[in-house]
Amino acid sequence: MTRQSNRKSILGNEKGMVLAVTLMLIAILVLLGTTAVMTVTTDLKIAGNYRQSQVALYNAEAGVAQVIDYLRTTTSPPNYPTTSGSPVPITISCPTGYNFDTSVVLNYVAPGKYKFQMTGTGANNASKTIEVTFTKSNIPGVDGAVAMYGENPGFLNKGSAKTRGTDWKVPADAGCDGVACAGVTPGSGGAVPGVYTKETAPLAQVDNQNGEIVGVPDWKQGGGTSTQQTWVNFVASVAFLDANTSTIELGTRAAPKVNVVPAGTSGSFGSNDNGFGIMIVRGALTFNGTACFEGLIILDGIGASVSTGNGKLFGSLITINHTDLDLTAQGNCELNYSSEALNNLNNIAGLPQGIRRISLTSWKEI
Repeated sequence: MTRQSNRKSILGNEKGMVLAVTLMLIAILVLLGTTAVMTVTTDLKIAGNYRQSQVALYNAEAGVAQVIDYLRTTTSPPNYPTTSGSPVPITISCPTGYNFDTSVVLNYVAPGKYKFQMTGTGANNASKTIEVTFTKSNIPGVDGAVAMYGENPGFLNKGSAKTRGTDWKVPADAGCDGVACAGVTPGSGGAVPGVYTKETAPLAQVDNQNGEIVGVPDWKQGGGTSTQQTWVNFVASVAFLDANTSTIELGTRAAPKVNVVPAGTSGSFGSNDNGFGIMIVRGALTFNGTACFEGLIILDGIGASVSTGNGKLFGSLITINHTDLDLTAQGNCELNYSSEALNNLNNIAGLPQGIRRISLTSWKEI
């Protein structure tokens, strides 16, 4: 009995279990602590890397702002690329406290539209690259194939005249005449109104008699991107480029010209003429025959007038500084909005720095 009792006593003895359980708990706590430390360390590294990634992105954005500001303000603007295979490098400065590329390459996208890539960096080899698309223009925003900014305007479209705000590419042949100058290929700039007037109904009047007025919308009153004062300032800034007021210099597509027809005088181009640039008309302009003009025709003042026949315009016709002006499109003339023709005006030599417009259109991280 004694030996059997001793066996039961030994088997039921729990001495030493506390130590085993304690060691097991300590091991678990050590494991949990180690795991927690590793997790916190990893989280701190992830947070640090994310922070530096954001720093790199902010630096890239700062670099983009620096490039855009440079293009807007430099007194020696670059020769922008004209084809996709002719990139143009530019160099900018990087202010203290920032880290981004100081050399970028401008690439051609479309007429007046370009892109570049900017890389910003942070600590721990963090790096972010942004691809930016921007547009460059030296003219105000155009609100229609015909845009009338004076008081109480009227527009008559008759005969077989076509006033079209749908965007058109310029003719493939810069020396075309007649039907060969007809716009047949849509451009990429998006449509504008066929006719724009700054007045609200019922003051402005548009009358379409058998002709064609199309756009988005066909006719818009008010709410344009530019004002009469915008165009008055623009005319004042570019009119001085016309050194010869006795004849019209039609220019070329590669070298457009600014022409001014002074008040009390008349100018004309017709027959098989081809003109390129900006025509500021304060007197009278005859635009007929099978002539083709690419750019802007701006009627400035109450006495300004334009006579149309079979001529074709690619760009826009603007009227300013007038009251009760009635404008008539007649014959077989075409007044076609063309962003390509307007963008080509950036090639006019001597355009002042103050009217340079650089607009950021989109960006994406790559």
